[in-house]
Amino acid sequence: MMADTKLRETAKRLEKQLREEADELCRTLEDKEEVSRTASEMADMLYHAMVLLSKRDVKFEDVLEVLRKRFSQSGIEEKQSRSK
Repeated sequence: MMADTKLRETAKRLEKQLREEADELCRTLEDKEEVSRTASEMADMLYHAMVLLSKRDVKFEDVLEVLRKRFSQSGIEEKQSRSK
């Protein structure tokens, strides 16, 4: 039980951190900050997202496959292809 509780707490901390990083990224974009600062914030967000995905057994390769499909078709086509 103790390990399960610790994993849930870790996931909650990661989720909170991911939200904070996403907010920081949005602020750099809104404030038109230096490209290097925006890239750094995006890297922070991706890092925390990848760690959280790993904890949830979601493979980054699966995420990349979804992105490949999205970039190969229009947004309208992608929306229509989703299962309802």
